[in-house]
Amino acid sequence: MNALTKLIAVEMKLFVREPVSLFFVFVLPIGLMLVFGLPQRGSSTQGTGQHGELTFLPALALALTIGMLALFTLPMALGVYRERRVLRRLATTPVHPGMLLVAQVVVNLVMGVAGAVVTAIGVRFLLDQSSPANMPGFVLAFLLGVACLFAIGLLIAALAPSARAAQSIGPALFFPLLFLAGAWLPRDQMPTVLARIADYSPLGATVDTLAASWAGDSPALSQLLVLAATAVLGSVLATRFFRWE
Repeated sequence: MNALTKLIAVEMKLFVREPVSLFFVFVLPIGLMLVFGLPQRGSSTQGTGQHGELTFLPALALALTIGMLALFTLPMALGVYRERRVLRRLATTPVHPGMLLVAQVVVNLVMGVAGAVVTAIGVRFLLDQSSPANMPGFVLAFLLGVACLFAIGLLIAALAPSARAAQSIGPALFFPLLFLAGAWLPRDQMPTVLARIADYSPLGATVDTLAASWAGDSPALSQLLVLAATAVLGSVLATRFFRWE
């Protein structure tokens, strides 16, 4: 077992010992769908639109899971490591501190995929809805959404001077993004300019592309490109500004 594999195993053990993180990944998305989806079970309304359409709810639940992992869990964990000088200690060993970043990303990605599987199973059996109809489009939208949001999370970790700062910046960014995704106000009821911005916001584009794929349609190319561009830009900036100490 090499150093990276050992780090991933340790990080995974630490993750599963946190009940709050497990709640975000497995319980909250299912609860969201039960609260909003069961009253509409059996409805003939389908598609990629807003509230009341069953494809929107699982897409929102998945985006919620990814967003919380990316903007809550990941930046705070790295902020704690910086405060406790874990990265600095690693720099004095043969293990490069960058491996810890890779291990964190891998663990959060694995948990995000596990949450997606649980959510898809919940949709199938609790809401009596089929699995994503356009599976290749769904996988592409999911991976680009993960890459986009994780890049933003790494950028927060790079810029936050402490774990407390990361814990504040993440939610301060997450809840406006969740609003733009249509969690509280359907985008077709937003002012035109705001709705247009929301369509290309990280969570808004993720929700739309996942919902479109779930309904069997092709995700909008423009939204996929925005997710990819944000992922690249966020990763470059995070690499540029990340501090080991």
